[in-house]
Amino acid sequence: MGHEGKPVCENCIIGYERELQEICGAIERSGSDAPSHVAIIAEQMAGRKTLVAEIRRIYGDRVHYLPLDFVIRESDLPDFSTLASDIILIDNCQFLATRVIGGFDVLDIFLRTQITSKKIFITAWNTYSWQYLSSVMHIDVYFPTIITLTRMDTPVLKQVILSRYKPGEIRFIEDGAAERSMFFSLIHKKVRLPLTTAEIPLPWIKLNFTLMLRKLPRKKRLQISIEDVIFEKINRIAQGNPGVATLLWNSSLDKNTISLRFITETPYSISLDTNESFILSVILSMESLHEKDLAAIAGSEMDIKQVLYRLVQQGLVQNNAGYYSIPPFALGPVIDYLKKTRRLW
Repeated sequence: MGHEGKPVCENCIIGYERELQEICGAIERSGSDAPSHVAIIAEQMAGRKTLVAEIRRIYGDRVHYLPLDFVIRESDLPDFSTLASDIILIDNCQFLATRVIGGFDVLDIFLRTQITSKKIFITAWNTYSWQYLSSVMHIDVYFPTIITLTRMDTPVLKQVILSRYKPGEIRFIEDGAAERSMFFSLIHKKVRLPLTTAEIPLPWIKLNFTLMLRKLPRKKRLQISIEDVIFEKINRIAQGNPGVATLLWNSSLDKNTISLRFITETPYSISLDTNESFILSVILSMESLHEKDLAAIAGSEMDIKQVLYRLVQQGLVQNNAGYYSIPPFALGPVIDYLKKTRRLW
């Protein structure tokens, strides 16, 4: 695999610079004897597509890009050996497998192809699909480089959103009260496992002392920018998901003006039976599935139309021409509920 004229890995994205450098390093280390295959793991809307787009920008014609938009069959896979590109970049790899009898066949074929290829494969997966497949198939052993995109902390999210505007272009208005829940943030630190090179993200409570001090009497009050308070609220609602946070920002912005009062949270009261929870967890892990695929997963004993109707009525899934997905603002509440009921792997 030639490396002549290889591009310099530029940190052109915000928040995931280190992850991009790791991927670029894996590409440049990869040779015909030992391709260093990569798996990018992230929740829906959490930056996976941004990172994939940046890899394509950096490496240009070296990349063969294959986005998967639905559950695929063996015939849908190209003959990778005939491709001129030495980097195979595949997005939405959760569509390589389904939870039905024979549903892992295409994934098995793909993994066998990958380990015998001299090309480097960069694959992108939904977090919850990856966790399930790692548990039942140990697919993590096929990827020497595993990149996990953790939830974004507020200062980074602020930088991501404001990078689209000129300085002073956005007006922040102090209109509305800071909520008690904004006095602490959930951040995600990466911790290296003992005796391994693997890192895992661990949630960590960080107290926002500046917001607490802002509630002191005026003489003792610490002045903190209202824009920091606004971004803290946005990130709390989005639960560190940059895609959801950006949508919330866009929906709250009024003629380049934003205030705490403009930022509203959609309430969810979730009550599901066993079948509904299972189907919801499947949709979360696949991100988008057609009703026929969901019916195959559900089996003949489950009334899939009734289950989907109930989920749509509660606003937990949406139907787009027969494909079911979770609305962006429902992602956080759905994940919380499924974790609480131990439906997530």
